[in-house]
Amino acid sequence: MDRYETFATWIFIVFGALIIGGLMAFAISTGDKPAFIFALAAACSAFFLGFAVIFDRPRLYGLILFVSFVLIAGSVTTIVT
Repeated sequence: MDRYETFATWIFIVFGALIIGGLMAFAISTGDKPAFIFALAAACSAFFLGFAVIFDRPRLYGLILFVSFVLIAGSVTTIVT
């Protein structure tokens, strides 16, 4: 694997699985459906971050990263309120 594929793999593992998976688990355990949907949408968008890195599309990477952060913020806000 070259450098980009390694970076994309770490994006899949760290960002998608650990952080967003923790949000989804917390939302399931508290029974907060909107927070779970926001976290699931963030996980789906974070999944596509790896493809943006592999295909060397930095603007698409930035856009998808921004969308993912907004969805994570929506999930956290839904949990807090």
